Amino acid sequence: MSPPFGKPARPGWTTAAWWRRPVGPVYLASLTLSLGKGAWFTCWAMFFLHSVGLSTTEFGFGITAAGVLGLLAGGPLGYVADRLGARETLIALGAVQGVAILSYAFVRGFWPAVLVTCVMIAADRATPGIRIALISGLTTGEERMESISTNRAMTQGGIVVGALAGAYVLALDSSAGYLGLVLVYGTSVIGCSLVLRRVPHVESLNDREVRRGVLVLRDRPFLLITFFNGLLALSWGMLDSGVPLWISLHTRAPLWVMGVLMGANAVVVVLFQNRVSRMAVTVRGAARLGLWSGVLLAVSCVVFAGTGGGSATTVLVLLAVGAAVHVVGELFFVSSGFGLSMALTPQDAHGEYQGMFSTGQAAALTFAPGLMTVLLVDGGVAGWFVLAGLYLVGGLGTLGASRWALRSGSGMAERSAA
Repeated sequence: MSPPFGKPARPGWTTAAWWRRPVGPVYLASLTLSLGKGAWFTCWAMFFLHSVGLSTTEFGFGITAAGVLGLLAGGPLGYVADRLGARETLIALGAVQGVAILSYAFVRGFWPAVLVTCVMIAADRATPGIRIALISGLTTGEERMESISTNRAMTQGGIVVGALAGAYVLALDSSAGYLGLVLVYGTSVIGCSLVLRRVPHVESLNDREVRRGVLVLRDRPFLLITFFNGLLALSWGMLDSGVPLWISLHTRAPLWVMGVLMGANAVVVVLFQNRVSRMAVTVRGAARLGLWSGVLLAVSCVVFAGTGGGSATTVLVLLAVGAAVHVVGELFFVSSGFGLSMALTPQDAHGEYQGMFSTGQAAALTFAPGLMTVLLVDGGVAGWFVLAGLYLVGGLGTLGASRWALRSGSGMAERSAA
């Protein structure tokens, strides 16, 4: 029913009823976690170098080892979520991650720091897939896609706000500031686990007394889609590390422009992720978005390549155009991943499928900084064209693998409706 006197309806998130829904506590936990995450990952390099006393080489080795472990953790922990319950697994992961973060206050030396970081990153990388599995168990139909994309928008917005707080801690550059951040972040992670206790229990395999092995490792089309989506996920590393490196070493643009580009990216994601995700409610629609994502991300690479050595005004204009094309490609890639991973997942296997799907994106986050350094710092303009080729492979591969998944008769009866 239309609101009286033509007044616009209040946005759902401004009403208490919207937050009281079963997924409401999930949104609240995601938003709170992303605030702390944005602040922490803005500061953690300086924390390890200045407070823990690691060298840059030790820090690089440590985060790479932790990232690789995070890749291996997603699938198994996702299966555990299906077996024991997504809510219960998320609560346990939050407690483990929170304790690991708080233990940074006492960590000194290389190996203790690596051990704690491995635990923290493994929990952090496994959490998004299991959170999507939980949302999938709480929702159905179009509400499922809307809820997942809303959670993504909240997470992105929280990370940006948290990064601003992290920038303030960096400006202080004091042991007390870093310690305060560790205590606040670790405590908030544990608190979010307590918030998730308000979420209804999602029926697990144990509840239904179902005994089965792992399904996703036999689903070759889905594994291939996971790989190609991981190639498209390099777009995150491209903006976080690739473009800043390029601006500082190959252009005359001031470094502050990077903050503007990243802030604009976050605003666009928050405003439009839900709308774009509506085009990915079927396998075919999501596959087309994956294709167009690859094309647009490749075009953005070509535009960024044109900024090398140009005049200041030309460089700023091209950076703005490249970033605009990039964010549309990112919206398409994320929505495509949501749609395909949802539609091609058997109803009782959301945990293991989402856990496996998240490994492709986790791999991109782990290896993107090194890849961007090799391609854009060492490779120069040619590196942009190599990166563009990777995106085209990701987009075309997503379309082809999705068509294979639709043609394949194996497991299709168990898949949710496309």
